[in-house]
Amino acid sequence: MKITDLRTRVVAPPEFVFQWREDIPPVQLTMTVFEIETDEGITGVSTSWLPAAPHEIAESANHFFKPLLLGADPFQREKIWQELMAFSRYMISPKAASNIDIALWDIAGKAAGRPVYELLGAYRDRVPVYITTETQKHAQDYADIAVKCKEQGLHGVKLHAAATPDKDIEACRATRAAVGDDFTLMLDATSAYDWHDAVRVGREIEKLGFHWYEDPMRDDDVAGFVQLCQVLDVPVLMGESTARGPWTFAHYLTQGACDGLRAVGDIIGGITGLRKIGALAELHNRRMEPHSYGSTLVQAAHLHYILSVRNCEFFELPYPRGPLDFGMKDVIEVGDDGYVRAPTAPGLGYELDWDVIDDATTRQFS
Repeated sequence: MKITDLRTRVVAPPEFVFQWREDIPPVQLTMTVFEIETDEGITGVSTSWLPAAPHEIAESANHFFKPLLLGADPFQREKIWQELMAFSRYMISPKAASNIDIALWDIAGKAAGRPVYELLGAYRDRVPVYITTETQKHAQDYADIAVKCKEQGLHGVKLHAAATPDKDIEACRATRAAVGDDFTLMLDATSAYDWHDAVRVGREIEKLGFHWYEDPMRDDDVAGFVQLCQVLDVPVLMGESTARGPWTFAHYLTQGACDGLRAVGDIIGGITGLRKIGALAELHNRRMEPHSYGSTLVQAAHLHYILSVRNCEFFELPYPRGPLDFGMKDVIEVGDDGYVRAPTAPGLGYELDWDVIDDATTRQFS
């Protein structure tokens, strides 16, 4: 089998404005679609939501990476991955290389007639789900969401609060009071705090029994994270903002900068990148919890990875989901027991509705 084409396109869905911190203005998200064709009629697909520069990423991926891919064997994923990631270090966003890797895994699964997680080495066939919120206006809004999720049988809620320490503490207190002590809660501070605020908020959520404390500071402050972990008992997770590939994660672990890792598949090298980071975490007896706030196909890539490993506790789903499922024929479904089951279809296991995608395409590169 040989790769015969790489196509990228920019898709503008109905208005999807997202805000993940009170001090950052809302952004309009746009979808980029990656398609890799082969001479055996199998096409691998991945999609990525972008807040900025989607045309530049789609065009540069086609311009720089297409010559590397044409004629290549799609099963030589590691060779292709090394070439693309080396190029991405200097020339182009790692999102392009990451989505190409995901599309190559989609090809592999379709060619084998198996879901991707089985190719990765299936460890389980279901995983518990927690919901992650957008930034809300009021503390009670988080509490209301968490109560609803608990009633629906979901296994936890993560707050993306205002990234203002006093407001975040208020939101965490209100949410814990609403759901009681027997429901899992986490806080994602989206790298907003300085060290002193990170300690103050961390100590408050320790009292509230939060399950983990995510990205309290910028992840390039490794020394600050080391000191933070030394004074807090709540597990500290970091890494999802790292866009330099898997290599940086080794430094986080060897320096003692975190209690667990977070990674985003469409930033750090696709499924192949997730595997490298997850193995690194496992060898340090740490968990690696993929960040799964994104398009359905990227969420699916994370799901397949999670189903193939032991050192991951949850599958993350965004709330609300609607806009992120744009252009899909089928989406990831959660059972009444709060678990998501393994896909059964070959490849990533979820299909785009190409009529909807075509209608919303603003530019295409081939």
